[in-house]
Amino acid sequence: MINELLHAHRAFNKILRMLALGQQKEEMLEQLIDVTENIYTDRLTSIMLLNPNTDTLHCACAPSLPECYNKAIEGIHIGPTVGSCGAAAYHRQKVITENIDTHSNWDHFKTITSRANLSSCWSVPILSSKNKLLGTFATYSRKPSSPSPFELEILEMAASVCAVTLEKYEIEEELMQSATYDFLTNAYNRRAFCQKLQLEIDDYNKHDDYVALFYIDINNFKTINDQYGHAFGDLVLVETAKRLNKLSCNTGFVGRLGGDEFALLSTFEDMNAFRRQHKQLLNDIGGGLTIDNVNCSASIGYTLIQRCDIDEYDIHSLLCLADSDMYEAKQNYKRQLIASC
Repeated sequence: MINELLHAHRAFNKILRMLALGQQKEEMLEQLIDVTENIYTDRLTSIMLLNPNTDTLHCACAPSLPECYNKAIEGIHIGPTVGSCGAAAYHRQKVITENIDTHSNWDHFKTITSRANLSSCWSVPILSSKNKLLGTFATYSRKPSSPSPFELEILEMAASVCAVTLEKYEIEEELMQSATYDFLTNAYNRRAFCQKLQLEIDDYNKHDDYVALFYIDINNFKTINDQYGHAFGDLVLVETAKRLNKLSCNTGFVGRLGGDEFALLSTFEDMNAFRRQHKQLLNDIGGGLTIDNVNCSASIGYTLIQRCDIDEYDIHSLLCLADSDMYEAKQNYKRQLIASC
């Protein structure tokens, strides 16, 4: 027993060293399952991850289980009597099913477990260092069986290593998100937008005819904040980004350049497509932004160039041209305000 535990600890420590070296998440999970199954020798292992928005479990890695079984349990809701994994996730504690055929938790799954030739399932929740539920780690066998103390320790050890792995990648994804996207609007931040713009300039494989950079500035944003409060101002920014993202669809991307300024990069096959989007921008954001019965508007400028000429520009020149056109639109807006008074 001591030698077996020592061997298991060494195997799991090796995985943790691989994690520190930056191996991909999918490879890490596959390696973890491979190590666990080698220790058990006669069991089939799965890792399911929780979608916290729907309280459902989704297969992340289960290479030894029959595909028909993985498909059948994909997206199951967690619950006190939902198999072993659903129950383990719900109760946040291990759930041992020694015999699937005689356990009421499996009544709705017995057709598929019979087809997959699965007779027992031991499952433990995967919990983060902050006790956040991440998913479940489970192991199955072809015959009814109960775990020995050693087998239970291996199961819980594997779940702990899995939690460290998942938490590490979750933190990295959060850092990447914060480094790339504006926290409030979820649009690209200025740095990321400029990087995307540079990639567009450098991409010689695209065949669309026109590239347009729109520069959008919300009118009287300081007055909006002063009159209605910063929370309302945030709503205006979020709604503006939402409408811009909707307009960009699959042909462009949106950035928040700072404060109340946004940019939209779009590509078009012809001038008619450009005119349609420009008109939509003017209608949906230029003068049609109404939030909580408060009418807001934005000044919109742009620079439009042919794809064949894009390598003559850099990020700075494109932004300056669009910004300059937006400034002219802003001046026209102010003149119209004065004329209407």
